[in-house]
Amino acid sequence: MKQKEEENIVQEVPSILVKRRLLPGDRVLWAIVVMLFAISLVAVYTASSKLGFTDGTIDREFQRHIVTIAVSLVCMFGCYFIGAKVMRMFTRVVYAGVFLMTLIPYFQAPINGAHRWLDLGFFMFQPSELLKITTIMLLAAQLSSKHHMIKKIHLLPTTFDVRKWFVGRERSIIFDEIIPILYPIALTCAVILPDATSSAIHIFTVSFVMLFIAGIRFSELAKFIIVAAFVGLTMLFTVGRGDTVVSRIKSWVGVENTEGGKDEGKDAYYSRMAIQNGGIFGVGAGRSMMRTKLMHPESDYLFAIVVEEFGLLLSSVIILLYLWLFFRSLRIFEKCEWLYAGLLAVGLALLVTSQGFLHISVALGILPETGQNLPFLTHGRTGMFCASIAVGLILSISRQVEQGTLVPPSQQGKNKHI
Repeated sequence: MKQKEEENIVQEVPSILVKRRLLPGDRVLWAIVVMLFAISLVAVYTASSKLGFTDGTIDREFQRHIVTIAVSLVCMFGCYFIGAKVMRMFTRVVYAGVFLMTLIPYFQAPINGAHRWLDLGFFMFQPSELLKITTIMLLAAQLSSKHHMIKKIHLLPTTFDVRKWFVGRERSIIFDEIIPILYPIALTCAVILPDATSSAIHIFTVSFVMLFIAGIRFSELAKFIIVAAFVGLTMLFTVGRGDTVVSRIKSWVGVENTEGGKDEGKDAYYSRMAIQNGGIFGVGAGRSMMRTKLMHPESDYLFAIVVEEFGLLLSSVIILLYLWLFFRSLRIFEKCEWLYAGLLAVGLALLVTSQGFLHISVALGILPETGQNLPFLTHGRTGMFCASIAVGLILSISRQVEQGTLVPPSQQGKNKHI
Protein backbone atom coordinates (compact mmCIF):
# COMPACT_ATOMS: atom_id res chain seq x y z
CA MET A 1 0.00 0.00 0.00
CA LYS A 2 2.84 2.35 0.95
CA GLN A 3 4.72 1.57 -2.25
CA LYS A 4 1.60 2.39 -4.28
CA GLU A 5 1.26 5.77 -2.56
CA GLU A 6 4.91 6.58 -3.33
CA GLU A 7 4.36 5.72 -7.01
CA ASN A 8 1.32 8.02 -7.15
CA ILE A 9 3.41 10.86 -5.66
CA VAL A 10 6.13 10.34 -8.27
CA GLN A 11 3.55 10.38 -11.06
CA GLU A 12 2.00 13.60 -9.74
CA VAL A 13 5.29 15.53 -9.49
CA PRO A 14 5.76 16.19 -13.26
CA SER A 15 2.24 17.61 -13.63
CA ILE A 16 2.77 19.91 -10.64
CA LEU A 17 6.07 21.15 -12.06
CA VAL A 18 4.48 21.80 -15.44
CA LYS A 19 1.70 23.86 -13.87
CA ARG A 20 4.13 25.92 -11.80
CA ARG A 21 7.04 26.22 -14.20
CA LEU A 22 8.38 29.65 -14.98
CA LEU A 23 6.93 31.36 -18.08
CA PRO A 24 4.53 28.70 -19.38
CA GLY A 25 4.14 28.70 -23.13
CA ASP A 26 6.70 28.71 -25.92
CA ARG A 27 10.04 29.11 -24.18
CA VAL A 28 11.90 28.87 -27.50
CA LEU A 29 10.17 32.06 -28.60
CA TRP A 30 11.43 33.78 -25.47
CA ALA A 31 14.96 32.56 -26.24
CA ILE A 32 14.76 33.89 -29.82
CA VAL A 33 13.75 37.36 -28.60
CA VAL A 34 16.51 37.43 -25.97
CA MET A 35 19.08 36.49 -28.63
CA LEU A 36 17.82 39.26 -30.94
CA PHE A 37 18.04 41.79 -28.08
CA ALA A 38 21.60 40.67 -27.33
CA ILE A 39 22.60 41.09 -30.99
CA SER A 40 20.93 44.51 -30.97
CA LEU A 41 23.11 45.76 -28.12
CA VAL A 42 26.29 44.99 -30.04
CA ALA A 43 25.03 46.03 -33.47
CA VAL A 44 23.54 49.36 -32.42
CA TYR A 45 26.61 50.29 -30.35
CA THR A 46 29.01 49.75 -33.24
CA ALA A 47 26.69 51.17 -35.92
CA SER A 48 25.95 54.38 -33.98
CA SER A 49 29.58 55.04 -33.05
CA LYS A 50 29.81 57.72 -35.74
CA LEU A 51 27.90 59.94 -33.30
CA GLY A 52 31.00 59.95 -31.15
CA PHE A 53 32.99 61.50 -33.98
CA THR A 54 30.74 64.56 -34.05
CA ASP A 55 29.32 65.43 -30.64
CA GLY A 56 30.41 62.58 -28.36
CA THR A 57 26.88 61.30 -27.77
CA ILE A 58 27.51 57.62 -28.47
CA ASP A 59 27.40 56.57 -24.80
CA ARG A 60 24.23 58.54 -24.20
CA GLU A 61 22.54 57.01 -27.24
CA PHE A 62 23.63 53.53 -26.21
CA GLN A 63 22.25 54.07 -22.71
CA ARG A 64 18.96 55.17 -24.25
CA HIS A 65 18.95 52.00 -26.32
CA ILE A 66 19.42 49.88 -23.18
CA VAL A 67 16.46 51.68 -21.58
CA THR A 68 14.43 51.06 -24.77
CA ILE A 69 15.14 47.33 -24.57
CA ALA A 70 14.21 47.28 -20.87
CA VAL A 71 10.90 49.05 -21.54
CA SER A 72 10.28 46.72 -24.50
CA LEU A 73 10.63 43.71 -22.21
CA VAL A 74 8.11 45.29 -19.83
CA CYS A 75 5.70 45.75 -22.76
CA MET A 76 6.23 42.14 -23.77
CA PHE A 77 5.59 40.83 -20.26
CA GLY A 78 2.49 43.00 -19.97
CA CYS A 79 1.01 41.60 -23.19
CA TYR A 80 2.07 38.08 -22.18
CA PHE A 81 -0.43 38.14 -19.31
CA ILE A 82 -3.37 39.45 -21.36
CA GLY A 83 -5.88 36.71 -22.17
CA ALA A 84 -7.19 36.15 -25.69
CA LYS A 85 -10.76 36.72 -24.48
CA VAL A 86 -9.77 40.16 -23.21
CA MET A 87 -7.94 40.90 -26.47
CA ARG A 88 -11.00 40.15 -28.53
CA MET A 89 -13.35 41.92 -26.17
CA PHE A 90 -11.50 45.24 -26.47
CA THR A 91 -10.16 44.88 -30.02
CA ARG A 92 -12.59 47.33 -31.64
CA VAL A 93 -12.16 49.94 -28.92
CA VAL A 94 -8.36 49.70 -29.05
CA TYR A 95 -8.35 49.86 -32.85
CA ALA A 96 -10.58 52.95 -32.84
CA GLY A 97 -8.34 54.67 -30.29
CA VAL A 98 -5.12 53.93 -32.18
CA PHE A 99 -6.75 54.92 -35.48
CA LEU A 100 -7.67 58.33 -34.05
CA MET A 101 -4.14 58.64 -32.64
CA THR A 102 -2.76 58.03 -36.14
CA LEU A 103 -4.83 60.94 -37.45
CA ILE A 104 -3.42 63.46 -34.97
CA PRO A 105 -0.07 64.04 -36.80
CA TYR A 106 -2.01 65.19 -39.88
CA PHE A 107 -3.19 68.20 -37.87
CA GLN A 108 0.35 69.10 -36.79
CA ALA A 109 3.35 70.49 -38.62
CA PRO A 110 5.15 67.82 -40.68
CA ILE A 111 8.47 66.39 -39.51
CA ASN A 112 10.98 65.67 -42.28
CA GLY A 113 8.21 66.32 -44.78
CA ALA A 114 5.79 63.71 -43.39
CA HIS A 115 2.99 63.48 -40.82
CA ARG A 116 4.07 60.25 -39.13
CA TRP A 117 5.20 61.17 -35.65
CA LEU A 118 3.36 62.13 -32.51
CA ASP A 119 5.36 64.20 -30.05
CA LEU A 120 4.84 62.67 -26.59
CA GLY A 121 7.36 64.98 -24.97
CA PHE A 122 9.91 62.38 -23.93
CA PHE A 123 10.10 60.73 -27.37
CA MET A 124 8.61 60.80 -30.86
CA PHE A 125 6.07 58.03 -31.35
CA GLN A 126 4.91 56.69 -34.72
CA PRO A 127 1.28 55.55 -34.14
CA SER A 128 1.00 53.88 -37.56
CA GLU A 129 3.25 51.06 -36.29
CA LEU A 130 0.83 50.34 -33.46
CA LEU A 131 -2.09 50.66 -35.88
CA LYS A 132 -0.68 47.76 -37.92
CA ILE A 133 -0.84 45.52 -34.85
CA THR A 134 -4.40 46.50 -33.97
CA THR A 135 -5.40 45.95 -37.61
CA ILE A 136 -4.20 42.35 -37.39
CA MET A 137 -6.14 41.94 -34.15
CA LEU A 138 -9.35 43.32 -35.64
CA LEU A 139 -9.01 41.37 -38.89
CA ALA A 140 -8.50 38.14 -36.95
CA ALA A 141 -11.67 38.85 -34.96
CA GLN A 142 -13.71 39.64 -38.07
CA LEU A 143 -12.50 36.57 -39.97
CA SER A 144 -13.17 34.23 -37.05
CA SER A 145 -16.69 35.60 -36.66
CA LYS A 146 -17.39 34.78 -40.34
CA HIS A 147 -15.70 31.38 -40.31
CA HIS A 148 -18.96 29.48 -40.81
CA MET A 149 -19.37 31.12 -44.25
CA ILE A 150 -15.75 31.81 -45.18
CA LYS A 151 -15.79 29.58 -48.30
CA LYS A 152 -18.75 31.49 -49.70
CA ILE A 153 -17.80 34.99 -48.71
CA HIS A 154 -17.41 37.79 -51.27
CA LEU A 155 -14.80 40.54 -51.18
CA LEU A 156 -16.38 42.60 -53.98
CA PRO A 157 -19.95 43.24 -55.17
CA THR A 158 -21.19 40.83 -57.83
CA THR A 159 -22.52 43.67 -60.00
CA PHE A 160 -21.33 47.10 -61.13
CA ASP A 161 -24.88 48.46 -60.91
CA VAL A 162 -24.71 50.69 -57.83
CA ARG A 163 -28.52 50.82 -57.62
CA LYS A 164 -28.61 47.12 -56.72
CA TRP A 165 -26.08 47.43 -53.93
CA PHE A 166 -28.70 48.45 -51.38
CA VAL A 167 -31.39 45.87 -52.06
CA GLY A 168 -31.80 42.12 -51.79
CA ARG A 169 -28.91 39.70 -51.91
CA GLU A 170 -26.42 42.37 -53.05
CA ARG A 171 -27.10 44.43 -49.95
CA SER A 172 -26.43 41.39 -47.77
CA ILE A 173 -23.12 40.73 -49.57
CA ILE A 174 -21.91 44.29 -49.06
CA PHE A 175 -23.02 44.87 -45.46
CA ASP A 176 -22.68 41.33 -44.07
CA GLU A 177 -19.59 40.11 -45.94
CA ILE A 178 -17.51 42.79 -47.66
CA ILE A 179 -17.58 45.65 -45.14
CA PRO A 180 -17.03 43.56 -41.96
CA ILE A 181 -13.98 41.85 -43.49
CA LEU A 182 -12.37 44.68 -45.42
CA TYR A 183 -12.97 47.81 -43.36
CA PRO A 184 -9.94 47.26 -41.06
CA ILE A 185 -7.67 46.90 -44.10
CA ALA A 186 -9.23 49.80 -45.98
CA LEU A 187 -9.20 52.28 -43.09
CA THR A 188 -5.65 51.45 -42.06
CA CYS A 189 -4.19 51.66 -45.55
CA ALA A 190 -6.09 54.88 -46.26
CA VAL A 191 -4.70 56.66 -43.20
CA ILE A 192 -1.13 55.32 -43.53
CA LEU A 193 -0.64 55.56 -47.32
CA PRO A 194 -0.30 59.37 -47.70
CA ASP A 195 2.86 59.56 -45.56
CA ALA A 196 4.11 55.97 -45.20
CA THR A 197 3.61 54.14 -48.47
CA SER A 198 5.82 51.17 -47.61
CA SER A 199 3.99 50.64 -44.31
CA ALA A 200 0.64 50.68 -46.11
CA ILE A 201 1.85 48.10 -48.63
CA HIS A 202 3.30 46.05 -45.80
CA ILE A 203 0.11 45.83 -43.73
CA PHE A 204 -1.97 45.23 -46.87
CA THR A 205 0.24 42.30 -47.87
CA VAL A 206 0.10 40.73 -44.40
CA SER A 207 -3.68 41.19 -44.32
CA PHE A 208 -4.01 39.61 -47.76
CA VAL A 209 -2.07 36.54 -46.57
CA MET A 210 -4.37 36.33 -43.55
CA LEU A 211 -7.39 36.30 -45.86
CA PHE A 212 -5.78 33.43 -47.75
CA ILE A 213 -4.99 31.48 -44.57
CA ALA A 214 -8.54 31.98 -43.29
CA GLY A 215 -9.89 30.25 -46.41
CA ILE A 216 -11.21 33.03 -48.67
CA ARG A 217 -11.68 31.74 -52.23
CA PHE A 218 -8.78 32.38 -54.60
CA SER A 219 -11.10 33.91 -57.23
CA GLU A 220 -12.25 36.53 -54.71
CA LEU A 221 -8.68 37.23 -53.62
CA ALA A 222 -7.56 37.72 -57.23
CA LYS A 223 -10.34 40.22 -57.97
CA PHE A 224 -9.73 42.00 -54.70
CA ILE A 225 -6.01 42.54 -55.23
CA ILE A 226 -6.59 43.96 -58.73
CA VAL A 227 -9.11 46.50 -57.46
CA ALA A 228 -6.95 47.29 -54.40
CA ALA A 229 -3.91 47.93 -56.61
CA PHE A 230 -5.90 50.34 -58.78
CA VAL A 231 -7.33 52.21 -55.77
CA GLY A 232 -3.95 52.28 -54.05
CA LEU A 233 -2.10 53.70 -57.05
CA THR A 234 -4.81 56.32 -57.52
CA MET A 235 -4.48 57.43 -53.89
CA LEU A 236 -0.70 57.35 -54.07
CA PHE A 237 -0.54 59.86 -56.93
CA THR A 238 -3.36 62.07 -55.67
CA VAL A 239 -2.96 62.34 -51.87
CA GLY A 240 0.18 60.28 -51.31
CA ARG A 241 3.92 60.69 -51.86
CA GLY A 242 3.96 59.41 -55.42
CA ASP A 243 6.98 61.50 -56.40
CA THR A 244 9.04 60.07 -53.53
CA VAL A 245 8.08 56.51 -54.45
CA VAL A 246 8.95 57.04 -58.12
CA SER A 247 12.27 58.66 -57.17
CA ARG A 248 13.23 55.74 -54.93
CA ILE A 249 12.34 53.21 -57.61
CA LYS A 250 14.38 55.13 -60.22
CA SER A 251 17.34 55.26 -57.86
CA TRP A 252 16.99 51.54 -57.18
CA VAL A 253 17.03 50.57 -60.86
CA GLY A 254 19.81 53.07 -61.63
CA VAL A 255 17.78 55.46 -63.79
CA GLU A 256 18.13 58.42 -61.45
CA ASN A 257 21.67 59.06 -60.23
CA THR A 258 23.59 61.82 -58.52
CA GLU A 259 26.22 64.11 -59.97
CA GLY A 260 28.63 62.52 -62.38
CA GLY A 261 26.29 59.65 -63.15
CA LYS A 262 27.37 57.72 -60.07
CA ASP A 263 25.46 56.34 -57.13
CA GLU A 264 27.83 58.04 -54.69
CA GLY A 265 25.99 59.90 -51.96
CA LYS A 266 23.13 57.42 -51.88
CA ASP A 267 22.50 55.17 -48.90
CA ALA A 268 21.66 52.26 -51.17
CA TYR A 269 25.13 52.51 -52.74
CA TYR A 270 26.92 52.64 -49.40
CA SER A 271 24.82 49.75 -48.13
CA ARG A 272 25.97 47.55 -51.00
CA MET A 273 29.55 48.69 -50.40
CA ALA A 274 29.26 47.70 -46.72
CA ILE A 275 28.06 44.21 -47.66
CA GLN A 276 30.82 43.86 -50.23
CA ASN A 277 33.41 44.93 -47.65
CA GLY A 278 32.10 42.46 -45.10
CA GLY A 279 32.18 39.40 -47.30
CA ILE A 280 31.93 36.06 -45.50
CA PHE A 281 33.69 36.81 -42.20
CA GLY A 282 33.45 40.61 -41.86
CA VAL A 283 36.05 43.27 -41.04
CA GLY A 284 35.59 43.03 -37.28
CA ALA A 285 33.42 44.69 -34.65
CA GLY A 286 33.65 48.49 -34.70
CA ARG A 287 35.66 48.59 -37.93
CA SER A 288 32.91 49.49 -40.39
CA MET A 289 33.87 52.17 -42.91
CA MET A 290 30.37 52.76 -44.24
CA ARG A 291 28.76 53.66 -40.91
CA THR A 292 30.14 57.20 -41.25
CA LYS A 293 28.71 57.56 -44.75
CA LEU A 294 25.21 56.12 -44.26
CA MET A 295 22.62 58.57 -43.01
CA HIS A 296 21.08 56.21 -40.43
CA PRO A 297 23.33 53.15 -40.04
CA GLU A 298 21.80 52.35 -36.65
CA SER A 299 18.27 52.06 -38.08
CA ASP A 300 17.47 52.06 -41.81
CA TYR A 301 20.63 50.15 -42.83
CA LEU A 302 21.65 48.33 -39.68
CA PHE A 303 21.80 44.93 -41.40
CA ALA A 304 24.38 46.26 -43.89
CA ILE A 305 26.63 47.35 -41.02
CA VAL A 306 26.19 43.98 -39.31
CA VAL A 307 27.28 42.24 -42.52
CA GLU A 308 30.27 44.56 -42.93
CA GLU A 309 31.52 43.99 -39.39
CA PHE A 310 30.53 40.38 -38.73
CA GLY A 311 30.22 38.93 -42.24
CA LEU A 312 27.48 37.06 -44.04
CA LEU A 313 28.21 33.95 -42.01
CA LEU A 314 27.17 35.48 -38.68
CA SER A 315 24.56 37.79 -40.23
CA SER A 316 22.74 34.72 -41.51
CA VAL A 317 22.03 33.92 -37.85
CA ILE A 318 19.69 36.93 -37.79
CA ILE A 319 17.81 35.57 -40.81
CA LEU A 320 17.55 32.15 -39.18
CA LEU A 321 16.22 33.68 -35.96
CA TYR A 322 13.44 35.46 -37.85
CA LEU A 323 12.55 32.26 -39.69
CA TRP A 324 12.61 30.38 -36.42
CA LEU A 325 10.28 32.95 -34.84
CA PHE A 326 7.83 32.57 -37.69
CA PHE A 327 7.79 28.77 -37.66
CA ARG A 328 7.37 28.69 -33.87
CA SER A 329 4.34 30.94 -34.32
CA LEU A 330 3.01 28.60 -37.02
CA ARG A 331 3.28 25.79 -34.52
CA ILE A 332 1.20 27.83 -32.07
CA PHE A 333 -1.34 28.44 -34.84
CA GLU A 334 -1.63 24.70 -35.47
CA LYS A 335 -2.29 24.02 -31.79
CA CYS A 336 -5.02 26.65 -31.43
CA GLU A 337 -8.58 25.37 -31.32
CA TRP A 338 -9.86 28.94 -31.37
CA LEU A 339 -9.50 30.37 -34.88
CA TYR A 340 -9.27 33.96 -33.63
CA ALA A 341 -6.22 33.22 -31.50
CA GLY A 342 -4.57 31.16 -34.25
CA LEU A 343 -5.06 33.84 -36.90
CA LEU A 344 -3.83 36.50 -34.49
CA ALA A 345 -0.64 34.55 -33.74
CA VAL A 346 0.23 33.86 -37.36
CA GLY A 347 -0.76 37.38 -38.47
CA LEU A 348 1.46 39.07 -35.88
CA ALA A 349 4.33 36.70 -36.70
CA LEU A 350 3.97 37.59 -40.38
CA LEU A 351 3.96 41.28 -39.50
CA VAL A 352 7.19 41.10 -37.51
CA THR A 353 9.19 38.70 -39.68
CA SER A 354 8.16 40.18 -43.03
CA GLN A 355 9.23 43.61 -41.80
CA GLY A 356 12.61 42.15 -40.93
CA PHE A 357 12.98 40.65 -44.38
CA LEU A 358 11.92 43.94 -45.98
CA HIS A 359 14.75 45.68 -44.15
CA ILE A 360 17.23 42.97 -45.17
CA SER A 361 16.07 43.08 -48.80
CA VAL A 362 16.62 46.84 -48.94
CA ALA A 363 20.12 46.48 -47.45
CA LEU A 364 20.97 43.85 -50.06
CA GLY A 365 19.59 45.99 -52.90
CA ILE A 366 16.77 43.54 -53.69
CA LEU A 367 14.11 46.19 -53.01
CA PRO A 368 14.11 50.00 -53.17
CA GLU A 369 14.43 51.97 -49.94
CA THR A 370 11.43 51.56 -47.62
CA GLY A 371 12.56 52.90 -44.24
CA GLN A 372 11.37 49.74 -42.46
CA ASN A 373 13.33 48.93 -39.33
CA LEU A 374 14.75 45.58 -38.27
CA PRO A 375 12.47 44.31 -35.45
CA PHE A 376 14.20 43.91 -32.07
CA LEU A 377 17.50 45.12 -33.52
CA THR A 378 17.44 48.67 -34.84
CA HIS A 379 17.79 51.84 -32.78
CA GLY A 380 14.23 53.14 -32.60
CA ARG A 381 11.77 53.20 -29.74
CA THR A 382 8.49 52.87 -31.63
CA GLY A 383 9.66 49.88 -33.67
CA MET A 384 11.14 48.15 -30.64
CA PHE A 385 8.04 48.69 -28.50
CA CYS A 386 5.60 47.55 -31.20
CA ALA A 387 7.60 44.43 -32.08
CA SER A 388 7.66 43.54 -28.38
CA ILE A 389 3.90 44.03 -28.08
CA ALA A 390 3.29 41.81 -31.11
CA VAL A 391 5.48 38.96 -29.84
CA GLY A 392 4.09 39.43 -26.32
CA LEU A 393 0.60 38.72 -27.68
CA ILE A 394 1.89 35.62 -29.50
CA LEU A 395 3.51 34.41 -26.28
CA SER A 396 0.23 35.00 -24.45
CA ILE A 397 -1.57 32.74 -26.90
CA SER A 398 1.11 30.05 -26.52
CA ARG A 399 0.74 30.29 -22.73
CA GLN A 400 -3.00 29.79 -22.92
CA VAL A 401 -2.61 26.88 -25.33
CA GLU A 402 -0.34 25.12 -22.87
CA GLN A 403 -2.60 25.88 -19.92
CA GLY A 404 -5.73 24.77 -21.79
CA THR A 405 -7.52 28.08 -21.20
CA LEU A 406 -7.82 29.20 -24.82
CA VAL A 407 -11.58 28.62 -25.13
CA PRO A 408 -14.05 31.48 -25.69
CA PRO A 409 -16.88 31.53 -23.11
CA SER A 410 -19.62 31.25 -25.75
CA GLN A 411 -18.07 28.10 -27.19
CA GLN A 412 -17.17 26.16 -24.04
CA GLY A 413 -18.13 22.51 -24.29
CA LYS A 414 -17.97 22.43 -28.07
CA ASN A 415 -15.26 20.82 -30.18
CA LYS A 416 -14.94 23.54 -32.78
CA HIS A 417 -14.13 27.06 -31.76
CA ILE A 418 -14.21 30.17 -33.86
